[in-house]
Amino acid sequence: MLHVLRTSPKDRPEIHACLFLLLAGCLASVPLARAQNTDATPATVVTVTAQAMPLSSVPASVTILTRDYIESSHANNAADLLRSTPFLQVGQAGASGGFTTVNIRGSKASFTVVMIDGIPVNDITNLLGGAFDFSSLAVDNIEQVEIVRGPLSSVYGSDAIGGVINFISRKGSKKSLLDLSGELGSFLRRQFKASTAGTWKALQYSASASRLDVDEQVLDDGYSESALALSGSIALGKNAVLDFTTRWMDDRSAGFPTGSGGPEFALSRQPQSDYAKELILGTSLKGQVHPWWTYTVDLDRVNRKDENNTPAVLDKLPPSFRSLPPSTSNSDFTRTRFGATTRFALRRDLTFGLSAAVLREDGNLAGFLAVTLPQSFQLTRTTFLGGSSLEYSNSRLTAIAGISFDKTEGFGEVTSPRLGLNWLSAEHGPRFRTSWAKGFKLPSFYAYGNPLVGNKSLRPERGNSFDVGVEQVIEPAHVTLSGTWFRNNFHDLVDFDSATFHLVNRSQALIRGFEFGAEYAPGGKVRFGLDFSYLTWKIQPAVQPFRDIPHGNGGVHLEWKPSERFRARVETQWMGRRYDFQTPVPNQTSTGGYSNSNFSASYDLDPKFTFFVRADNFLDSHYHEYIGFPSPGAAVRAGVQFHARPK
Repeated sequence: MLHVLRTSPKDRPEIHACLFLLLAGCLASVPLARAQNTDATPATVVTVTAQAMPLSSVPASVTILTRDYIESSHANNAADLLRSTPFLQVGQAGASGGFTTVNIRGSKASFTVVMIDGIPVNDITNLLGGAFDFSSLAVDNIEQVEIVRGPLSSVYGSDAIGGVINFISRKGSKKSLLDLSGELGSFLRRQFKASTAGTWKALQYSASASRLDVDEQVLDDGYSESALALSGSIALGKNAVLDFTTRWMDDRSAGFPTGSGGPEFALSRQPQSDYAKELILGTSLKGQVHPWWTYTVDLDRVNRKDENNTPAVLDKLPPSFRSLPPSTSNSDFTRTRFGATTRFALRRDLTFGLSAAVLREDGNLAGFLAVTLPQSFQLTRTTFLGGSSLEYSNSRLTAIAGISFDKTEGFGEVTSPRLGLNWLSAEHGPRFRTSWAKGFKLPSFYAYGNPLVGNKSLRPERGNSFDVGVEQVIEPAHVTLSGTWFRNNFHDLVDFDSATFHLVNRSQALIRGFEFGAEYAPGGKVRFGLDFSYLTWKIQPAVQPFRDIPHGNGGVHLEWKPSERFRARVETQWMGRRYDFQTPVPNQTSTGGYSNSNFSASYDLDPKFTFFVRADNFLDSHYHEYIGFPSPGAAVRAGVQFHARPK
């Protein structure tokens, strides 16, 4: 239920409407507090509530990836990092750089909100309705990753119906730091990284730059990515601080399109090409008026541009009407958000919060199907958000209640309530957690505005979720056991209707499952863990199973640090069979049933130089995550890192 991955104990539509939202009370849990500085304890969560909360007290199912874990994994991007994370279903189309999505507890990939320092970055103009591509996110300058399994629409509004993954940036360092690293590997992989952090007067800062290039891995699937990041905080007197975040990304990839049958079955041998650029800007002003009264003011903006050229997806030769024509598109999506939160400590153990925000989304797509059929659209959507939360917390009990109110033109008002409870039954007894919430997802711009398949009558997709779990720490044995049962009820799901050739609301899904985790950590030198999750579903109408979601998946990991200079980790993930559909092979309907093992290690040659190596799929398992898209096989890379740090 609660799972921490770490390798060291040091980790740790008018003005009146806006006024109404701020004064309305019972309307939403407050927005996310920004990341803490690099000295903050890693076992602290900021995604579930508006203030840092100990992981052990959180009334939600949370996984934390600490900075120590991120750095020791030597992952190139978020796709590599999350692949071995417990209780997630990660799917990647082909090799490194292929479109990678994450499903949480059987929910659609577009039901997971992905954030950087609390800033949502999902692009709702894409074909998958806002699903995020994790292969395009570099993990440079990331301090911590928080993964919340379960809806948080009461905190973040639309899209947070399945869960939230929040990447929190470093904010600086008390001492000046400089790290340089380079690596080479299989498929002519080469990467260079540079990062720095420090303090100058009232400013704490952290910055990074990286470049990654990978040549052909399976067939026509080259990949390159450049990334820049700058974040930090400025002290504005005793009682105020201004945090800021800037990230820029340039991503180029090629490969066979989704549904084409991949390198093994695609009848058209022309690869798809994709070029994306993204800029994220955010500021957050935090202050304290009185010891019992604090406030936060947030302003952020996300812009993503994408150029895509997809060849025809043929079902046979000569093709029939079931084939998909070639397409070209240029999309431009911008999300701007301004919000304010205020919190009142009614008592030492009781806090009340109010929030209000306005969100504007602008998206346009220009393109053609089959060269002549236009698929262009241009949409703007403004949403007013507001709400309140009530939090009670002492040494044994944490309880949270919140409700949000979202008003979007064309969709009316939507409320999203949430309740959560965390109770330590005895000093050394089990800890119980339970939560219940309702969530919603507005139709994506693609589903709403596409002139060919879009439907302006679509309603929001909705979810009603409940979970209950228990965690027991067995101190003498250094063992932690946890288990969670969950239930998700989604309705008004958007499906494609072949009779009208449009997207419609017609499906309902009931998902039930459980998650089990165990960890053995006898000391700072060894840590062993395992996890397993299983789910079932019932869909109406029962046309087909969930695509790309297995009934069961799990993994084991072993971390070993025999000395201060050497550390190693080996991990294996197992994924059950999954339903899939590829146009050229309609009679083949499932793939998977595979395991994948990775290894990473680092050795400090001296205080300034570290040698590291990572081997992905080192057992050379020839598996498929999608029909016709084989894994590239074993891949090894090695590099050297230089540290310039004061004594």
